[in-house]
Amino acid sequence: MKPMLESIRVDEDSSFKVATYDNESYCESAGWHIHPEYELVYIKNGSGSLQIGSKTRSYSNGCLVFLAGNIPHADFGNKDNPSNIEVVIQFKKELVEEKLKAFPEFKSLNTFIEQSARVLLFDHKVKDSLSINFESFRFQDNPARLINLLEILSTLEKSVSYDWLFDTFSMNQLKSDEVKRLEEIFEYVNSNYQKEVNIAEISSQLGLTPNSFSRFFKKMTNRRFMDFVNSFRISRAVEMFNATNPAISDVMYRTGFNDPSYFSKQFKKYQGESPSNYVKRKYQPLLV
Repeated sequence: MKPMLESIRVDEDSSFKVATYDNESYCESAGWHIHPEYELVYIKNGSGSLQIGSKTRSYSNGCLVFLAGNIPHADFGNKDNPSNIEVVIQFKKELVEEKLKAFPEFKSLNTFIEQSARVLLFDHKVKDSLSINFESFRFQDNPARLINLLEILSTLEKSVSYDWLFDTFSMNQLKSDEVKRLEEIFEYVNSNYQKEVNIAEISSQLGLTPNSFSRFFKKMTNRRFMDFVNSFRISRAVEMFNATNPAISDVMYRTGFNDPSYFSKQFKKYQGESPSNYVKRKYQPLLV
């Protein structure tokens, strides 16, 4: 089965995305997926399995892994311990090729980052030494986060305590034109989910008929296009609910829905509960 292409949304006021999950939350891209961004993952404790490309590697007592973009992988986290924390950092190649390369001081760091194409696995000593850095992200503002990320990468670059999964990684299993086409589809959804998503419009942009577009998307992702659009919209709705305590109707319109009953139905389909229950469960304990 081909991996699902994940669209990474980086805020306009940031150069990278960082997400922290605990035992009560989880990474939304838990299936087999792929994205062009670099990814650095810290898992505090517990045991699990790293499924990356054609390789599988078990871990215990957490792990720290760094991989380049366009490498298929599954979610790495686990629910073994209530105290477990997973931190996922994703950044685009522009951060490396345009921003870090502008500073000669980062020459060796750029060379190290290029090694992530081999998928780097760090030992527990390195992981534990950086635990405070990773677990501090959720309490920091954007400037502090950027400094923290550079400190982490600098420490990893100087480390010799790591292994790699691949001597080289080949993307021959995925045709480059298919990956590019999927990237365009995800970028379209990412830019247009707040309004009506028009299959005829995106099909025309890709030089396909609506029917051939639908067949292509189903072949590549094993799901219908509008199912993906709705799940993407609901994931954005969850992000909005988690960031603040907005009015449900406001979130509904901001994520491209116009019918309250349909929004509630789709939210329950992908989250297992209604929007009102989700908000009540999240915020009511804070009011007690």
